[in-house]
Amino acid sequence: MDKKIENGIQAIIVLHEIYGINEFIQEQCQKYRVAGYDVFCPNLIDNPPFPYEKSEDAYDFFVKNIGFEVYKEINVFINELKVKYDNVFVIGFSVGATIAWRCCENSLCSGIISFYGSRIRDYTNLNPACPTLLLFAKEDSFDVHALVLQLQDKQHLSIIEFDAEHGFVDSFSKHFNLQQTKRAEKSIACFMNECTK
Repeated sequence: MDKKIENGIQAIIVLHEIYGINEFIQEQCQKYRVAGYDVFCPNLIDNPPFPYEKSEDAYDFFVKNIGFEVYKEINVFINELKVKYDNVFVIGFSVGATIAWRCCENSLCSGIISFYGSRIRDYTNLNPACPTLLLFAKEDSFDVHALVLQLQDKQHLSIIEFDAEHGFVDSFSKHFNLQQTKRAEKSIACFMNECTK
């Protein structure tokens, strides 16, 4: 994990999908750098990225070699960064979103943003201790609305459903939806502003 500390007052940890640090994740990192954040993007697969057409291989690799327990390492990293930074955010996509969700009980975290974390449904017992924003695509591989109903009354939690498919913010994905991406970006900006007030 790259632990080089810069001088900004705000840090963000970007957690990638099963594919690894691909062009989409690099784009996300750059977007937050430009916005003034020090960006940390651990390569959880410790390999070059998988192409999208190898999604089954990528998923198998993630399950066999990484798994969702890696959230413990991310929690340690949040704690380390919090010593140096006023605010530490975590943003995750897909499996990265579920890992981010598993960190939601860390009160040192300034905010968690999770994009379409389908396996969040395996960890509904968690109760956020920091502001947490879950962004779901209505069209996914599971009953999104049922999960939202299960989670919606938790404290420190905001949930938004989008009329889109899994991967809708990824401009390299066949499910990319520009209109819903803009809506999501606006929601994130508002969320992060609230977290830093």
